[in-house]
Formats: sequence, C-alpha cells, structure tokens
Amino acid sequence: MLPPENVIAKKLATALLKDAELGDRTSRLVGAGGRIGAKATKMVMGGHWVGGTLYLTDECVEFHPNTLNKAVHKDPESLSVFIPLRGITGVEIRNSVGTPVLDVHTAIGTLSVRCLGATGFAKKIDAARAR
Repeated sequence: MLPPENVIAKKLATALLKDAELGDRTSRLVGAGGRIGAKATKMVMGGHWVGGTLYLTDECVEFHPNTLNKAVHKDPESLSVFIPLRGITGVEIRNSVGTPVLDVHTAIGTLSVRCLGATGFAKKIDAARAR
C-alpha cells in the first residue's frame, strides 16, 4: 500500500488490533506453544500489537501494518485503520512500560497506538481537528 497523500505527520508505531490473527503458515511455524501463547496474549491484552506506520493527514488518522506483519497475519488488508478527523471525539496519552500509548477515541471505539513522541503526535491531531 502506498503512503497516503497530504501527510502532516507520521510515526513508526504498534497498534492494538482486536481482530488481528496469525495466518495459517505462521500458526504452523510457531507450533502449538506459539498458538497458545498468541491466544493468551490476545485474551489478556484485548488484541495483538501490530507494527506499522501511523499517519496523520488533513482528513484522517491512518494506521497501516508493516511488511512483516502483513506476511504473518491473516487478512492483512483488514489491519489498516482509517479514522476521519471529524469522527474523533478525543485524544489522550497513557503512560505505559517503554513507550506511551496514544488513544484515539471515536463514538464506536478507541484505537490504541504505542509510539515514541506520542504527546507531540496527539497535539498535531488536535491541531488538525481544529482546522
């Protein structure tokens, strides 16, 4: 997938995606222990952390998985997330181990993303929403 047009900011990030599932080849490769571990992690965390790039454009916040995560997950196209700026009801930062978590809230759910510089990215989202 090509990067979006009109990019205001971008960050390497990991997004917590509740529907992310390992692909069949990956499941066979990691074996029974890996599958059990992946299911347990998904139950505890509420999804899988998927690596990729977070974009802010003049119209939306987008997350797209990186090449590795496209290769190891089922239905890689479903891992991309698009949130129109007009649909964002709030943005907040949570402290976490390692990197802060940026939560982008909408009326139907929250996209949680880990990235360095999350506070600055949140400010850019708020500025773009104000335009």
